[in-house]
Amino acid sequence: MFNSRLLLTYWIIILPIITIFITSFLFTYKFIKYEKVKFEQENKQLEKSYTKEIKERTKKRIQRVIKIIETNIEITRNEEKENLKNIVNIAHETIIKTFERYKNSLSKEQILNEIKKQLEHHRFYNNQSGYFFIIDLNNTVIMQPQVKEHEELKLDDIQDIKGKFFIKELTNIAKSKKEGFSTWYWTKPKENKHKKKIGFIKVFEPLNIYIGTARYEEDINNKIEKDALKIINSIRYGKDEYLFALKQNGVTISHINKDFINIPFSNLSKIEQKIIKNIILEAKKNNSGFIYYTPTSYNLKENISKKISYVSVIPSLKWIIGTGQYTTKIDKQIKQKKLLLIEKLNNTINSIILVATIITIILILIMTLIARKIQSKILEYEKELHQKNQKLKELNENLEKKVYEQTQKNLEKDQILHHQSKLASMGEMIGNIAHQWRQPLSAISTAASGIKLHDEMNILKKDIMNDSLDAIISNTKLLSNTIDDFSNFFKKDKVKIVFDINKSIDKVLKLISANLKNKNIEIINATKQCKVYNLENELIQALLNIINNAKDALLENDNLKEKYIFISQEEDNTQVIIKIKDNAGGINERIIDKIFEPYFTTKFKSQGTGIGLYMSQIIIVNHMNGELNATNKVFEYKNKSYKGAEFKIILKKNS
Repeated sequence: MFNSRLLLTYWIIILPIITIFITSFLFTYKFIKYEKVKFEQENKQLEKSYTKEIKERTKKRIQRVIKIIETNIEITRNEEKENLKNIVNIAHETIIKTFERYKNSLSKEQILNEIKKQLEHHRFYNNQSGYFFIIDLNNTVIMQPQVKEHEELKLDDIQDIKGKFFIKELTNIAKSKKEGFSTWYWTKPKENKHKKKIGFIKVFEPLNIYIGTARYEEDINNKIEKDALKIINSIRYGKDEYLFALKQNGVTISHINKDFINIPFSNLSKIEQKIIKNIILEAKKNNSGFIYYTPTSYNLKENISKKISYVSVIPSLKWIIGTGQYTTKIDKQIKQKKLLLIEKLNNTINSIILVATIITIILILIMTLIARKIQSKILEYEKELHQKNQKLKELNENLEKKVYEQTQKNLEKDQILHHQSKLASMGEMIGNIAHQWRQPLSAISTAASGIKLHDEMNILKKDIMNDSLDAIISNTKLLSNTIDDFSNFFKKDKVKIVFDINKSIDKVLKLISANLKNKNIEIINATKQCKVYNLENELIQALLNIINNAKDALLENDNLKEKYIFISQEEDNTQVIIKIKDNAGGINERIIDKIFEPYFTTKFKSQGTGIGLYMSQIIIVNHMNGELNATNKVFEYKNKSYKGAEFKIILKKNS
């Protein structure tokens, strides 16, 4: 005994220590393996994520530059329009002052001549395209410094090269809005080409004239392009990171290498032409995109590092702008990040080993202390265990006997309940037999009385006697079949067979239909053929209990004019659901969870035992491996709304 306790104490101390060592080793190994796997994943992901980050940064740079250029274009266009407006307003002030000075001393024609003297020779653009024109509200030209022969002419029908009656349009603006902008095409000085102009006019009502000026849109666009190039040329991101821009004809207009600028596409090398073609194609696909290529030095014609660039179209200018990074720089940065990852991995592994060692030592010390305390407790528990084993032995000897006795009591209780349920069903059946027999017995009695009466009156004929005897024989067979139907119900066999649920329900209805009809209860049977493998008589008993329960509920409700019991069925590949529903108003929600308890009834003691639904549940659940539940339902029948209880039997087809 001493040696066994010593050995036990030894193993109590040694086993936890061995377990801790193994566990610590396994956890450390797992953690290190996890960190290595994680490192490999991060290593693989690093290049993708970093390249994605570089691409995203490059894309945002271009998008910001385009936004700056587009904003600057919008501001420039608005400024130019505002300048036109301001110039016309200055001239308009001159007209007002001249009119006020001479309105009482000169005629209208003279005043107009004074105005022309002051404004005719004003030119305010470098190409001398800026001048004032004056037209009256009848479309007669008063002043036109560029085309003097138009003065004093009424030009209702003058058109620009696009067929626009622009003087009529200007006059309409003057009449309706008093001032406004318009566009038309006019010959540009020194070029003899029709170019688009944008103009502003303002009416002077005292003289029924309007004054205006215009600027060639081409001049505005030239200014916009110069400003855009200044913006592009002023932006640098690093030593090898710069913006480049080119037109869609392949001519470079901005580049870090000035030798590329404004070189015709045909003068470039085949390699350079190919690169520019790819840039233009990529930009045109979705107005933007990434391109990989190997740039060349225009001077040295030598290959350098591959490059990834983001190119995009500037919508307002139709230029292509781009920037990028050399892949050697990206590879270098990725290599640095990988070295950091390796350093991080080594630090993590060292930390895991250190922590695991410390935890292992602490756990060994704790387990040693615990083992010593366990050793002292074992001796105490050994004595208590011996005493309790003796008591447990006595309890075990008595427990078997008590379990057997209790099991016998439960079996007797179930048998009594089942017998009571059968007796209750038998009582119902006797009532049903009486109703089923009433009509055949009445027919037999009538036929026999008829024969006797005809015989007493000496008018009995053979045909009448044969018909009456046939009727007696037919009704006698009906009585015999009824006895067979009821005797089948009380068979005690519990052998599973394949049977048709529809036919089983017909058997139930055959047993109780006369009783239900006598009480003005209508059965609506919507079942169809469905075969299952189970206990047919058990199902018939359960159905009888549920239908009788529905019948009692309908008879208790005196306010019901129509009394219905609905039987329906649903099925799939594995199971069938039988539903029995009435319109008696439903079960009180406070007691609906108790209706399947034994001896629970809402009827008077003389009217019910409270075991019908309990035994139905025992039959369906315990004997037939199915389910039985009850709920309240609101439904419609013949356009009327009803409420009642619905009992649902769920059976497997092959249980």
